[in-house]
Formats: sequence, C-alpha cells, structure tokens
Amino acid sequence: MQARLIAYPPEHAAVVRAVDAGAVLRIGRAPDCDLVLDHPSVSRRHAELRREHGAWRVRDLGSKNGTYVDGAPVTDGADLGANGWLRFGDVYCEFALLPDEAQAANDAILRARRTAATAHTARLGGIARLGDLLGASLRAVVELAQCDRGFVLLAEGGDYRVRASLALDPARLATREFSGSVGAVQRALDTRRPVVVNDIGGEAWLAARQSVMAAGLRALVCLPLLDGERVLGAVYADRTRPGPPITTLDLELLQAFTEGAAVWIAARQASEQLQAATPAPDWRGIVAAHGGR
Repeated sequence: MQARLIAYPPEHAAVVRAVDAGAVLRIGRAPDCDLVLDHPSVSRRHAELRREHGAWRVRDLGSKNGTYVDGAPVTDGADLGANGWLRFGDVYCEFALLPDEAQAANDAILRARRTAATAHTARLGGIARLGDLLGASLRAVVELAQCDRGFVLLAEGGDYRVRASLALDPARLATREFSGSVGAVQRALDTRRPVVVNDIGGEAWLAARQSVMAAGLRALVCLPLLDGERVLGAVYADRTRPGPPITTLDLELLQAFTEGAAVWIAARQASEQLQAATPAPDWRGIVAAHGGR
C-alpha cells in the first residue's frame, strides 16, 4: 500500500508526495532529496521514510533540529500508523496510508483540474470587455484555488484599485470589517511573487491580525498580475471553510492561468479605459484603514 506525505512549509504551497511500498523517500533541504523542504530548520539530509517489515517507518538521519512523530522525538526510527503528523525541524507533514483506489481517485481529480484550468484560459480570449475579463479571471482563480471569495486589484492612476470582487463587498475592503489579509496582498505586490498560506494561525504575521483570526480564515492565496516588468495588479482569494490544502500543483495551475490572464488584461487595457459607475476603492486607502498592513 502506498503512503502519502503532505508537507506544509511556512508561507509556501503544500507539497504532496506519494511513496510506493518498495521505495524510499529521502527528506531534506538538499536539491537531490525526494522531498525538498527549503527551510532553514531542515537539514540537508534530514530523514527518510520507507516500508519495513510490513510497516511504514521514519528514520532521522542525524538532523540538527530533529524529527518528530505526533509530537514525540524520533531518536533513531519510529513506526507509523495509518495516519499521523510528522515534523522535520519546523516543517509539519501529514502522513497517511493511501489505498490504490484512493490514488486512482486523486489522479482523476488532478486530470480534471488541469482540464478546468486549460478551459478557463481558453475562454479569456473571447471576452471583449475588460470588466468582464477581470470578473472571469477572478472566478477562475477562486475555483482553481478551491476558495470561496476574492477580489482583483488593477493598477490605475498611480495606485491600485479594486476592479472585481466575488462574495466580498468592495465598499467594506477599506474598513476594519474586511476579514481578509491586506498583508498577503501587499507582499505579493512588493515581491512580485505568489503568497500562499495553508495554516493562518501558524504564520506570525497573520496570527497578529485580529480581524483575520476572528474571521477564521483557513487558507489564502494572492498572485501578482505581471506584464513583463510591469505589475498590473493582483488576484486574491481565501476561504474560511475546511478544505484541501493549496498545493504546489494548484500553484502551478494558478500561475499558468494568471500569466495568460495578465496578457489579455494588458491588451484590453491598451484598447479600453475602464469607466466605473461608482468610485472604486483604492489600495492606499485600504492599507491605511488596516494600520499600514
């Protein structure tokens, strides 16, 4: 029977690895490991997972910060049950046995998600209006990230303005009632890189935000919209309900989609000036309303 390990590196998408019964999963920070955990608390050759004598077993490889199974340190090796939590340094991983039928179902889900991402991208070229294009892009990101709500920021007049929203009242984004993460959006804009969080309470910069914690956010993602060196804006999505982690595969699909969306958005901007019926919330005002971040 296969085993599955889902790693949750801080501030990164979850990494999923399936391991066959006859294989060995080497875990560490080194690039040649089977599961690379690029975190300073993880040793280059940290641990390995294999099946021995009918049971899955994890063995520490002399790591600096240790290996733990359900909170207990592993001095040499430890047998694993049907499921449990492992920790390598400060990186938590969820272990579970994976029956063959479950793996087949997972493979079917992944194929369906790839097909959906391709279909979303293909539809963008047929949307003529910029406003409609932004709305379609947002709905696609929310769906692909398996989230429930979100918004799109678009550069305009030296600032960013909210130009599309889903299950969020744009008028409340600039108030303390907004329970999403302004900091995640600002990070994506500043670094020009995606921000993914699967454990809101485990990230100090998010756990300190009272509105975020009070809302019970479970996961979020924010992706910058880039046209070469130019930042067009960003797409933000989150959810409060329990759900699957946002994985590296999800992030690959999301990045590929937003790269395509950015091309169409830039083209529509060049030929159309978006006229809003009512003033759109500007990003500086939203940041200021939330104490700077």
